[in-house]
Amino acid sequence: MTPVQVTVEEIYNESEEEYQALLDAVDESLHPRGPDMLYDKFAGFHPTPNSVVLDLGCRDAAHACELSRRFGCRVVGVDLIDANIARAHRRIADGRLEDRVQMIQGDILQLPLADAAFDFIWCRDVLGHMSDLHLTFATCARVLKPGGRMLNFHVFATEMLLPEEAAELMPPLAIVPQTMKRSFYEDAVSAAALSVIEADVLSSEWREYREERDDRGTSTQLLRIAHIRRNYAHLVARFGEKDVACELANCHYGVYQMLGKLCAVVYTLEKA
Repeated sequence: MTPVQVTVEEIYNESEEEYQALLDAVDESLHPRGPDMLYDKFAGFHPTPNSVVLDLGCRDAAHACELSRRFGCRVVGVDLIDANIARAHRRIADGRLEDRVQMIQGDILQLPLADAAFDFIWCRDVLGHMSDLHLTFATCARVLKPGGRMLNFHVFATEMLLPEEAAELMPPLAIVPQTMKRSFYEDAVSAAALSVIEADVLSSEWREYREERDDRGTSTQLLRIAHIRRNYAHLVARFGEKDVACELANCHYGVYQMLGKLCAVVYTLEKA
């Protein structure tokens, strides 16, 4: 937005009624969608109990289990982290989904997954960690069946994110900077012969959704930024610099989405 010059008189001569009317208009909800909209999009793929889904970077298998419960499909979750795999196995057992949800530990780029093994791929906020995004999408294309689709939630940096902000944000979150460039992302998609069926720009919708439902997740992150800034040395002495830096960056990751410095997009990709 172009900077707007306002005089002191213009600021303070506005009536209380006019100011309140402005606030009321600003406070009106824009009806943001929440994270469950991903399941609605996935439903549009028309999964069946015979469908096999790859959950790429599945963490604790929460999404893998929910996909199986909602659609009856079989899900294979892949994750690199020991703790995530352990939590995933517990969740699968608690849900009695052992016959429908399977876990594989390892790097997706190194696992011997068969060609054309999956009807669909689910991937939420993971690809920012991939050192080779072109190879990642090529692998996804390889393991998808012809006509198979991939649903990917991804966050990009916008032109509003300053270089010094990016430098503080990305290393503590293990984000590969190139992956946050939308042009680079879409080049990698194209190189893998995947088609973009839809690119749904969410911007800050999920964050607004949480705020409006009293979750206040981003408000909490903003307060945590203030606390960490003022108490950094003490926190580092107690918990270590890496943990504190990671949490500070994670809080900025949320707040920057509200400020327009980061922008969330949901892609639907298809293999010909």
